[in-house]
Amino acid sequence: MARARLAGAGQKLGWRGLVAGSALALSAAAGAAVAAPAAHATTTPAGGTACGKATGPFSVSGTQVLGADGKTFISYGLTVAGLQSADWASSYLADRAEITATADDWCANTVRLQLNQDELLGPDGTGLNQAYLAAVKSEVAWAESDKLVVVLNDETNLATPAEAAAQRGPTRATEVFWKDLTKLYGHDPQVIFDLFNEPRLYSSGMSMARDWQLWLDGGTFDGVSYPFGMAQLADYVRTTLGARNLFWIEGPNYSSSFAGMVQANAVLKTSGVVYAVHHPAGDNTGSWGDDFGYLITDRVGPVVDGEWTNYEPAPTSSPTPMPSSCWPNAPTSVPQFLRYLTQYGIGLNAYTLQPGFLIKSATNLADPTTMNAKTWTCQSASESQPGQGAGAEILAWFQQQNS
Repeated sequence: MARARLAGAGQKLGWRGLVAGSALALSAAAGAAVAAPAAHATTTPAGGTACGKATGPFSVSGTQVLGADGKTFISYGLTVAGLQSADWASSYLADRAEITATADDWCANTVRLQLNQDELLGPDGTGLNQAYLAAVKSEVAWAESDKLVVVLNDETNLATPAEAAAQRGPTRATEVFWKDLTKLYGHDPQVIFDLFNEPRLYSSGMSMARDWQLWLDGGTFDGVSYPFGMAQLADYVRTTLGARNLFWIEGPNYSSSFAGMVQANAVLKTSGVVYAVHHPAGDNTGSWGDDFGYLITDRVGPVVDGEWTNYEPAPTSSPTPMPSSCWPNAPTSVPQFLRYLTQYGIGLNAYTLQPGFLIKSATNLADPTTMNAKTWTCQSASESQPGQGAGAEILAWFQQQNS
């Protein structure tokens, strides 16, 4: 998801305070040794539920992901998005608080960190921002010290409009991004690589065959030439760079659906791949089966809902189409959706510990939002007003599934 991140007062560390002494302070924190998570380590939140922690390395077996102990790994996690935007330095302490709350209060075993390709490399993809890299290293170390599996995601949708428009799919800079991160984490058993956030080489009226071809192999879209697609990117990171990590691979058109992938001969051949759907549309098991559930039932490969919310702030401009994550009858369909994921062993990564989405206020990261069937609306009057996100439902589901 690409959006301006809401932030709580008192949880920010200003740019000058964070980067004082250049990257040195951050590098010291990032370089500190972090003990490897113990197998089957648990935390016990205030509610008393003992929560499971997963241990890699992870591998794919049929439609399942297996951990180091040979048991099935299902990701239950949250997305932390502070490093995805241009004001990443001011979100550093807030990110740490969210990571710890993910482990201690939300009974999760996974945290997904959205990273900004342009902030790491610059718009032309040739630089290397050492301060930003140090922040990434520090957050990964912090999450691993909380015994979380860490998903690193490459985000390109938050640069300037011109830059974002030229980065709708993987570029040469995306390869550089993963070359730099593979040097650090390509052999880290607790790190998953989410290779490209919400590919979007898509326009209204495009045929399904063209949609999948651009996603798989690249091509020319909207006047921009994309030299390769997700197939070559995955093979490059796995084979050329030698990354041993589990891969999350998102689908075309913002990864809202994987419908038609098999018919288009677009199934990836790279090993260790989990297909990651985002914000699926619809509110019934039929559409979920067509969009991603068939990957399990037809034994194509494992699936995770890599980013999900049932709540969106009001559009900032008009007219704006209703996002796929707005379900008109969410108070009844969200529990049904969670039962569907449970039935097929599909994990979920929820978005995010910010007011209105999963929590009521930034001052209490353990106080979940609730839905009221009588007053339900997926959009509040403004971004400053908390919405009715399904925080309570997600928390209860994590506690039930990950104990």
